[in-house]
Amino acid sequence: MKKYFLAVTMLLSGYTLFAQDTDKLLSAYLSVKDALVATDSKASAKATGDFVDAIKTGQDFAQKNDLLKAAEAMNKSTDIEKQRRAFEKVSTIMWDVVKQSGTLSRDVYYQYCPMKKAYWLSNEADIKNPYYGAKMLTCGSVKDKKLK
Repeated sequence: MKKYFLAVTMLLSGYTLFAQDTDKLLSAYLSVKDALVATDSKASAKATGDFVDAIKTGQDFAQKNDLLKAAEAMNKSTDIEKQRRAFEKVSTIMWDVVKQSGTLSRDVYYQYCPMKKAYWLSNEADIKNPYYGAKMLTCGSVKDKKLK
């Protein structure tokens, strides 16, 4: 019985650590998204670099290599449109990470831009489209959500 209790405790502890790590990744991701919403390529490049660092230093998870590869591809550009195109893949992988994590410290909304046919994550239900910025700021809809 003690072994069973110890095993369950260790599993739950790992689950909690994964959720905490997901929160850190999500914070870094949201900084990238906010820079894209603001159409600020310099801020996006810096935030993407921070996001890449967060992925590298975080614990292992199933999508880590794919997320790192996608984020590094985004990090190679200072052109806002290229950053936005690369952000599409980062966002879909990040949603998989969020769905598989435990309890998060914030609500997460999976949003969709019908013009770009691309998704992104947000911590609010209101639409702020990172693919068009001020041009079409509120274009999109919430497709899914994970509540804290």
